[in-house]
Amino acid sequence: MNSEKIMVCVYYGPNGERLIRRGIHLSQLIQSPLCVLSVIDQPLDEMDQQQENYVALWRKLTEEAGGHFVLLESNGQEAADIITSTAQQHDITQLIIGQSAQTRWQEIIKGSIVNDLLEKLGAIDLHIVAVQRMQAHLEETHEQGVDVDVIQTSRGYEIAYETHGRPIITEGIFFKDMHTDFDNGLLKLCIDGQYQYLKVFKGKLIDELVLEPHSV
Repeated sequence: MNSEKIMVCVYYGPNGERLIRRGIHLSQLIQSPLCVLSVIDQPLDEMDQQQENYVALWRKLTEEAGGHFVLLESNGQEAADIITSTAQQHDITQLIIGQSAQTRWQEIIKGSIVNDLLEKLGAIDLHIVAVQRMQAHLEETHEQGVDVDVIQTSRGYEIAYETHGRPIITEGIFFKDMHTDFDNGLLKLCIDGQYQYLKVFKGKLIDELVLEPHSV
């Protein structure tokens, strides 16, 4: 083993497995320890079945590769702070995140999580893995995408099939989880010219994103 230590950040969705395998490959290539971090927005005992399945798979992949899996609750903290503190606790030297996870990993108030991490990570190297063909992966776990509007309510930002005259914040494509009766899934949006996928739970966007008018 050398002095390098790798940490992979994964969030809800099918691309977590790909990122972990990328981290495993790199750790084996340079013969370094591997840590995988996942942060959830709600208490651990409130995870839905699909979240539990993802976490179980990620833990299995990580531990089979000899790595250490860490699952944390956000407890209102910003993602960049959680990632940075965990990386420092484990003496991480190389950090891997997915491109489309930039919005999922943060309670977005403003700016980019990448910029936040670059400011806070210090000497830790940041690797951003381009998550391609996500829609193809969604076909395995989600229903066909449907056009929806995003509106602002007292609960926050929500998807709506009909707005009933309420102002539209933006438009997107909603991919509903196959095994749920609720509006749980992923919302595809085009933000600043880039497609991003935001988690939706019971119709509400989990990421507290300050949305400006965009369209897909």
